[in-house]
Amino acid sequence: MAVTSGVKSSYDITAAATSAGVGQAPDRRRLYDFSDRVAELAPEESPFFVYLSKVAKVPTDDPVFRFLENRSKIDWTTRSFKLAAHVNSEVAVSAGSSYSFTVDADGATGGTSSGGASVDFLIKGMVFAVNTVSGSSGYTQALIRIDSAPTDAGTSTTFTGKIIALSGSSAASKVLSDNDNCQVVGTSFQEGTGSPDSWSSEIEDDFGYTQIFKTAAEMSNTAIATRYRGYANEWERIWALKLREHKVDIERAMLFGQRARVSSIQYTEGIVGHILKNATVNTGDTALSYSSGAPYFRSVAESELTYDRLLSDLEVMFDPARGGANDKLVLAGLPVISFFNKLGSDSFLSASLAHNASAALSGAATTTNQSPHRMNISERAGAFGHKVMTIDTIHGTMHLVKEPLFRGISSDFMAMIDMSKVAYRPLVGNGLNRDTAILTNVQNADEDLRKDMILTESGLEITLPEAHALYQVEFS
Repeated sequence: MAVTSGVKSSYDITAAATSAGVGQAPDRRRLYDFSDRVAELAPEESPFFVYLSKVAKVPTDDPVFRFLENRSKIDWTTRSFKLAAHVNSEVAVSAGSSYSFTVDADGATGGTSSGGASVDFLIKGMVFAVNTVSGSSGYTQALIRIDSAPTDAGTSTTFTGKIIALSGSSAASKVLSDNDNCQVVGTSFQEGTGSPDSWSSEIEDDFGYTQIFKTAAEMSNTAIATRYRGYANEWERIWALKLREHKVDIERAMLFGQRARVSSIQYTEGIVGHILKNATVNTGDTALSYSSGAPYFRSVAESELTYDRLLSDLEVMFDPARGGANDKLVLAGLPVISFFNKLGSDSFLSASLAHNASAALSGAATTTNQSPHRMNISERAGAFGHKVMTIDTIHGTMHLVKEPLFRGISSDFMAMIDMSKVAYRPLVGNGLNRDTAILTNVQNADEDLRKDMILTESGLEITLPEAHALYQVEFS
């Protein structure tokens, strides 16, 4: 299709024009709210924008919108840390004795940060365990009560702790060494004692920008008045294309945008752009590791994205301690969709249905696409006009939808998005709604033409980035 800029004249119109059927555009000089109509137009072309518009729209009255991230659930459910130094000069400890402890949040969750940071949640009276598992001695545990108020040294926390109990086959020679893992197991106090010390975690905050999107359509009045073959009202046809163009522009920004403010122009953050900027890349078959505030990004060859690999990844991404939902919207390029639907002997789908094959050989009843001990895979019509492939696992559910903008260098992308942790933020305030609207007749007064403009001012909010992931699958 030929693309021209500037004013569209009557001699530019071809007989091959077709309609997208949006109905006649308004013709008075005023602002028309088109937000819902645009979302419903050709939903298969911009699935992420449609889902955001339908289930995750939260207006903002500030073009620099701020939001909070509460990770207290992570603190309370994990509360693990590490020893930052040997205890008792690396000599075996004994039950009933007290020792000096230095701990930090290195590689742990629940501290202020990772990598040599103090641990904020420790209080006098708290009990924690130091566990060791080895092939020679089996499981050994030291149970310790904190007997003094912990001191925050900035990069570590120090206190006096008493060994309450030692258990396991090598308890008599238990040595507490630097980097040993520790886990809080509650508190313990004497009868008649007063209230314990308290601790609290700060709620983190972040911000985003709204972005102003504009799309214009213009045509000479001569062209508007002319009746053409194929589609009588050329202005209406052009408007159908312009509405779709505008929506796709928003979709691209919500996917690939980068948060920035340059020369007073604001740019919103896209989900893929955010992941690429903030995630540490996991390659091949390496295990995903949790990092507070960091999304997941795996670059993997087609042969390495096995059923077992994905299930292990989902174990991390759907961990209840992370505070995310049990469902993820998965936007995928066409090659990725094809990959999950292949039925070859060594394919992903074949592996996920292996239980059915073994059951059939034994004469047991089977159900197509049902694998009770692995993954259940099905296809259905989505609520917003999309075809959805659902992969239901023991850890959570993936809802795969084709993303037509994942093409070219991004055709091998698969974005796993927790829709409870993103929001579409149109600017609405002081009686003015800056969600998608049409401004009619914006041409200069002396021009013999019609010019209308579609305008949207909105942004994407991304909270708890660790609830989202991006896969890049290298196809051979």
